[in-house]
Amino acid sequence: MATLTRDGLDLHYEVTGSGPALLLPKFNYARWDRYLDVGLLARRFTVVVASPRGFAASSRLAADADYRVADLASDLVAVMEAAGFARFSVFGYSFTGAFAPWLAHLTDRVNAVVSGGFPIVGDYSAQYADVKARSDAAKSDPAAWSELTSLFDNRAALGFYRELSELPTDFLVDGLPCPLFAFWGEDDEEIAFGGGVQLLAAGLDRRGLRHASFPGHDHNGMLAHINEAVPGVLAWFDELPRME
Repeated sequence: MATLTRDGLDLHYEVTGSGPALLLPKFNYARWDRYLDVGLLARRFTVVVASPRGFAASSRLAADADYRVADLASDLVAVMEAAGFARFSVFGYSFTGAFAPWLAHLTDRVNAVVSGGFPIVGDYSAQYADVKARSDAAKSDPAAWSELTSLFDNRAALGFYRELSELPTDFLVDGLPCPLFAFWGEDDEEIAFGGGVQLLAAGLDRRGLRHASFPGHDHNGMLAHINEAVPGVLAWFDELPRME
């Protein structure tokens, strides 16, 4: 594991493979090594698994400091520069599935986005209340709360979803400055919460954005079987212009 110190914070990341750069943001529960066969991607890309401030092993902010999505984005751009890449693609699922296209909007560094398991089309305002309710429920269970806070600073997650809830409807897909491929499980309850798979698919189709749906998987089931999505993702990347 490598460390970049930025703004007095230690940002941790790991690099594997060779080729064009592919960022796997590691935020809350996205333990890529548990679910994703990174080697499948590392045959084609230099894969950088990285956490911004507040997440995984990277530094937390002081209690009186605020987390901002723009700073999370800047942290990961700085990590990618430290790894030797000015431009890169991004692969995310769930929380990071929302962050991946948002990062493309916030910076001109992103070549392509893969967004899994998140209702990136529609109104995002309900997401914050739902996440806050889950957070409050976790606080009532000391064991659950201890596990959660060992993985990330809950203030960082709440700040992310609060900012997300304030974005205009369809912001993550409107005017996206790069290609996007989305995927999800057909029984994903998070997609249903955001309006359902038909709304998501139709919104992506209107914008000419590619997508794939996997029968028999709910939200966690798709994560557990995320390697099923990788061949389609790689085939999609093969259709894109050559990336450096």
